[in-house]
Amino acid sequence: MRTMLILRGNSGTYADEKGNPHKYDKGALHEDAATSLAQRKGYRGQVLDVSGNANPPKKGQKHGTRNDSPQTLLALSTFRGDSEIKALYGFSGGGYNVWWILQLLNPDERARLKLIVVVGVDGDRPESNYQASEFPGGNWELMYRPNHPKQHMFEPAALLMETPAGKYRDRSPGEEDD
Repeated sequence: MRTMLILRGNSGTYADEKGNPHKYDKGALHEDAATSLAQRKGYRGQVLDVSGNANPPKKGQKHGTRNDSPQTLLALSTFRGDSEIKALYGFSGGGYNVWWILQLLNPDERARLKLIVVVGVDGDRPESNYQASEFPGGNWELMYRPNHPKQHMFEPAALLMETPAGKYRDRSPGEEDD
């Protein structure tokens, strides 16, 4: 069954689906919107239960690292261990980590990806950074929705609402096209 690996944002207190403060220990994400998008696009959504936080900065560094963060490393090993994963979805911190994952995959691994979804990242990682043409072996559809700070947690739901059901309207993720 085609699978979309879904990466959460950073841990912390953010608005839940009703707008109330909620502490997300495993990383922020409105799961229903993300998994519904996966299904709408013909995938089974698999959410990684690890936050998208970068590693803490090392002495003398301004920023932490994402290329070796727990989420990036777990996503890489999960992707490499399951040939049915053909899509990546990253929200917020997870969206930044998707870029690092794409950097760390080899061309044959990238060729397996059919869809990349990036939601809620800031302008320092623009849509052009995720284009398949930037990565040897890449040939995926890109869905990109930048961060709008006042509605950050609701970006996954907004993307879902903007995505037509299309050919997958009445189909289960188990029904393959490719």
